[in-house]
Amino acid sequence: MEKLSQFYRNNRPFLIFLLCWIVLFSGLKTIQHFSFGTNTYDLSIYDYMMSYTLKGEFMPEPFHGYWGSHFAIHFTPFLFLLVPFYLLFEGPLFLLYIQVLAGALSALVLYIIAKKIFPEKLVPTLIAITFLLYRPFLNALMYDFHPEIFFPLFLFLSYYFIALKKRLFPYFFFLILALIIKEDIPILIFFFGIFLFFKIKEDRKMGLITSGVAFLYFIVVMEAAIPCIRNQIGAGGKFEFYSLWGDLGDNIFEVAKNFIGSVPSLLASLPVGEIGSSLFNIFAALLFIPLFSPLILLAVPPVGILASSQSPIMHGLGLHYFVNILPFLFLAFVYGLKNLEGKLAIRKKPIKILAYLCVAICLINLANTKWELFKFSRYSGLKDYKTVKSVIVSIPEDASVASLSAIIPHIPKRKNISMLPQTKDADYILIHSGINLWPFSQEEFALFLETLESDENYVCVTEDNQIRLFRKTSIE
Repeated sequence: MEKLSQFYRNNRPFLIFLLCWIVLFSGLKTIQHFSFGTNTYDLSIYDYMMSYTLKGEFMPEPFHGYWGSHFAIHFTPFLFLLVPFYLLFEGPLFLLYIQVLAGALSALVLYIIAKKIFPEKLVPTLIAITFLLYRPFLNALMYDFHPEIFFPLFLFLSYYFIALKKRLFPYFFFLILALIIKEDIPILIFFFGIFLFFKIKEDRKMGLITSGVAFLYFIVVMEAAIPCIRNQIGAGGKFEFYSLWGDLGDNIFEVAKNFIGSVPSLLASLPVGEIGSSLFNIFAALLFIPLFSPLILLAVPPVGILASSQSPIMHGLGLHYFVNILPFLFLAFVYGLKNLEGKLAIRKKPIKILAYLCVAICLINLANTKWELFKFSRYSGLKDYKTVKSVIVSIPEDASVASLSAIIPHIPKRKNISMLPQTKDADYILIHSGINLWPFSQEEFALFLETLESDENYVCVTEDNQIRLFRKTSIE
């Protein structure tokens, strides 16, 4: 307890800032949620997984065309560690708040790492504040809930214990936590182990063990665990990871072999303009300082995975996909600053110049942060929340429901629920034409609504401005 008190006294300004940041973004996530700014993909998916696991099922959700384990789509055993907390605080708000907390703790560990490199307080404080203001990070933070948000935290902790403290048990503990976040994380850990092999020369075997564990875990997950779960629930086709890389193969060995053999054609087909623009924005906000450290090489694998995907949304290197790049980028930022300090050593006060540079970078990120989060117009749906909730209450608990992605997180959980445009012959269909209509475009939604209104099997039983509830005519 005394150590914690001393840590607080020694780092009070940053810790107070961090607490204010947690309160602010928890509040923003709350308002975002009640303004229908959260979605089925992926908030409700994880909410259902956690809630029904408490009831004895294996991480199920109904939003991929069947009721079955989401592990058939993404292998995320880390979530089992969060399930007990659902006993105390069940619902989507828990996931939104834990995402904010994970981001804050990542900044705290980054701050501790930076203090090991720069003993005086100002530079580490500015580095951590820059992290918390960094726009790509906030884009990920404000996008529903994704377990990847824990990756920077566990990667920072792993690095801290192996590279700075030389403590193996906590290193492997947090490394394993990182591995089980999602099925693609072992690829990043594999290259992290290779980096450690060259960095920690006095104990190269740690790097080899790290890469070996990551490789074996990846093979077991991709070739045994996920296929087994898919067979059990009768899921057809390729699962998420393979489907994003087209026709490279039906197993991980074929994909790896064909990927290596297809590198020239893959490079030729890359959307260079979009990826180049994204990379420029990522580095420019940090004045390209991460490029001064070899640690930046660890960002190549996650960038390569996203860039080579067939999913256009990944080519922007944004949203939650960016989180896998984030820890390597900021570790490179810290050590890039340290290398720059060495270059400035010929001057009398290199640390003072470095502090001015960090202030400038912090101000750049302050100017470039997500100020749009504070626009009242962004939360216009808040005024309709009570009305929508009263309509939801009127729906029987045992009825099947279809609704918009933004409304489903507010509907009491049930197995017979679907996200529009799928209706699955639902008993009730709830819509709100004044909120986020994804995955509809405006034109597609207008056509859907017109078709629904002319459908003799449904009748509109509630209409309040832009909110409508349709019920099957066969239901009394």
